[in-house]
Amino acid sequence: MPYLMKKGLLYDMEDAFDILMDFNVIFLGEEHGSRMSHEAEFLTLKGLSKRDSKLVLALEMFERDVQETLDAYLEGGISEKTFLKLSRPWPNYKKDYRPLIELAKKKKIPVIAANIPRRAAAAVSMANKISPGAMGEDRVYLPKAVYLKSKEYYRRFASSMDEMPHFVPMKGMEVDGLYKAQVLKDAVMASSLEPFLDRRVLFCCGHFHSDYHLGIPYQLKKSHPKLRIAVIAMASSVDPLPMKDRSRVADFIWVEE
Repeated sequence: MPYLMKKGLLYDMEDAFDILMDFNVIFLGEEHGSRMSHEAEFLTLKGLSKRDSKLVLALEMFERDVQETLDAYLEGGISEKTFLKLSRPWPNYKKDYRPLIELAKKKKIPVIAANIPRRAAAAVSMANKISPGAMGEDRVYLPKAVYLKSKEYYRRFASSMDEMPHFVPMKGMEVDGLYKAQVLKDAVMASSLEPFLDRRVLFCCGHFHSDYHLGIPYQLKKSHPKLRIAVIAMASSVDPLPMKDRSRVADFIWVEE
C-alpha cells in the first residue's frame, strides 16, 4: 500500500491527495526505470483529477514541438498510430506513460509537452552557450529568463556526471556545456507552464529535475515567487541518504509498505 511521508509522518493516499490540493504545482520526480514511479504518477493523476476538474498534466517525456500532435490525439483528431509516429515517444511509452495519456484523454485533462527538443539541448551543450543562434529553429522556445547561477545545482550536476560510467557518451563532454543544456531544459519546462498557472499542474519528470526544489522548481520560483510548489520523490531515490537529509530532497516521499 502506498503512502506519502512528510517529515517522518505517513499519510494514506486519500489524506495525501487532500494535502496536495494546497499546492499550485506538484512535481513528481520519477526514477525512469522504476515501476513504483510510474504507478505513483498514475495514482496521483487519478487522485488529483477526482478533486480538481481543471487539473493539468505536464510531462518531461514529450517535447515542445509535438504539442499540436499531442493535442490532436487527446481531442480525437488523429489515431494513436499517427500520434506515436509523429510525437517521438520514449521507448518505454507503452508500458510507462500510455496510462497517463489515456487517462488524460478520457478525462479531458490538458497535457503539456514540456521539454525542449533534444536537438536544441545538444546544440547548446556543444556551443557551451544558451543563445538563439545555438538553438536555431528552436529559439522560439527560449524563455525570457534562464537562471544559471545555482551553485548547489551546478555542484550536484557535476557530481552526477562524475558518477556516470565511462562508456556513457556524455562522460567525455565538457561539464559546463552539459550543465547549460540541463538548465535550458529546466527553464523551458518551467516556461511551458505559463499559460496554465491559474490552474493546478501535476508535473512528471525525472527526479534530478525537481530534487531539492532545484531544476524546474527553481526556474519556476524565480519567475513566480508566490507559487506554492510541492516536490514528491520516490523512497528508492532517497534511501541512501540519512533520515535527516531526506526532507531536503522533497516535501513528500512516496513509500510503499
